[in-house]
Amino acid sequence: MKSDMKIAESMLDLIGNIPLVRLNRIGKDTGCEILVKPEFLNPSGSIKDRIALYMVQEAEREGKLKAGVAIIEASTGNTGTSLSFVAAVKGYDMVVYSPAKVANPARAAIMQAYGCRVEKVDTDAIIAASSSDDTSVHGGRVEIFGRKICRDLEKERKDVWWARQFSSPQNTAAHRDWTAQEILEQTDGLLDAFAASVGTGGTLLGVAQALRMRNPYVIIAGVEPAGSPLLASGKDAYPVIAGITDGIIPELFDSGLVNRVYSITDAEAIAMAHRLAEEEGIFCGMSSGANVLACIRIAQELGPQKRIVTVLPDSRDRYLMVEKYTT
Repeated sequence: MKSDMKIAESMLDLIGNIPLVRLNRIGKDTGCEILVKPEFLNPSGSIKDRIALYMVQEAEREGKLKAGVAIIEASTGNTGTSLSFVAAVKGYDMVVYSPAKVANPARAAIMQAYGCRVEKVDTDAIIAASSSDDTSVHGGRVEIFGRKICRDLEKERKDVWWARQFSSPQNTAAHRDWTAQEILEQTDGLLDAFAASVGTGGTLLGVAQALRMRNPYVIIAGVEPAGSPLLASGKDAYPVIAGITDGIIPELFDSGLVNRVYSITDAEAIAMAHRLAEEEGIFCGMSSGANVLACIRIAQELGPQKRIVTVLPDSRDRYLMVEKYTT
């Protein structure tokens, strides 16, 4: 969104241009400056509005998405919500395949409000295979079955376009060319570290690429659910399934851009999200709590007088019924 805009052509023009906000109480004892980017101020309530717009516009340019073609995607919620929002503005039908056991009722309700059809996908086998008692969830794992459905539909039908958030170059590009450029402008390029939760990996990879181009010494930290780690497990433990789990996560491993990986439990993420609301007036979701907690750990490691930046991916309103750290 342009800061001098008086009349927008559509709600799509309101995406982006989100300022950084300084935390004044949380993390103050570290002596560091922690700056957060409240991406829940985007029109549909999450950072995923950026990638949804990029992916849809590129598909339109390529002729893959046009009148009569429906958008399909596997999503735990935020990308599905953002695609539903963009689809509503542009007039496309939208179907989201959402993991049943971790599907957030509030997110599903938001998607349906935009006219999206939400199909629940059984994920019992994936959840049962988890070796952790922690209830935090990595979206990249539980979306696998939904992605298989999307892949099969795309092969069978000509009237659907699968957004493929997990592998779309536009996912990374939106953050490299847009989110990161805002951060660089807002900080004058002066920051010591950046942290972000890893779902598809697009936010972390895209922002990291741009920040490292400006400053080769900036620390890049990945944040992920302790109950379902991917980066912390290492590249050799990551299950690459062609067309299902390949894409941005393997690229993130190969990039060598990530200096730190922080595993945050469900309880830790929830507690910090509550603190952000109660102590800073920031009404954000659980992944935001995880990101801020990672920033504090970075600050404690680096020492005072450092500037650390993170994003707050979504709003607390979609966690009022179920609180869970899900990427």
